[in-house]
Amino acid sequence: MNAIFVAGTGTDVGKTHLCGLLLDFLLKEGIQGGYQKWAATGSEYPPADLAQCLGMAGVSLVPELVSSQVVHHFALPASPHLAAEQEGRVVEPESIRRNFREMCGLHELLVVEGVGGVMVPLRRDLLLIDLLAELKIPTLVVAKSGLGTINHTLLTLAALRHREIPVLGVVFSDGAPEEDALLVADNMRTIGEMGQVAVLGRLLYAPDPGRAKEGFIPIGRTILAAIRKGSSLG
Repeated sequence: MNAIFVAGTGTDVGKTHLCGLLLDFLLKEGIQGGYQKWAATGSEYPPADLAQCLGMAGVSLVPELVSSQVVHHFALPASPHLAAEQEGRVVEPESIRRNFREMCGLHELLVVEGVGGVMVPLRRDLLLIDLLAELKIPTLVVAKSGLGTINHTLLTLAALRHREIPVLGVVFSDGAPEEDALLVADNMRTIGEMGQVAVLGRLLYAPDPGRAKEGFIPIGRTILAAIRKGSSLG
């Protein structure tokens, strides 16, 4: 196993932020990490998620690599199937497979960021989760830590397991400076117990990159331990 898929329970739950922190952590641990996203939407180019992730990890953006790091990019900030249709284009699964294999060959551990939630359509006949099931990439779930997360997270876990996709665990991400401590603690406990899943940590709200990286260290160690447990990664 030399790839990890970072899936969100929905849009804006902190996937890109976590990918950047994880990539930074891996590189500092001496692990040759890389980043890929199969489809990104939004008018910015290079794609904003790629720039944010590489920036967090202190990795220079190389223009020649962008098309391999972000396999499909569409301007409309919407689900990939719709964004592609607005440009008269379509997501090509074979292009994703090929670029994924090539990027895996270039890195000791490839961090692949999902698109919205796992049930997002890449095209009208292909859900993101179905391609993920084909490739069987061990998956880390990023979930909001606050109100509403139990339903979304348990549904995400159920969908992944229904397709026999290996789940490494769940990381919770604060969406506000002050989340309700009682609510967050119970969310983490409830999802861990009822979802029968490893809770790998909680990302506190930290706009400052330095503080975010420092706070991520114990989470990074836990994630790395979970990866190593199911792989030959040294």
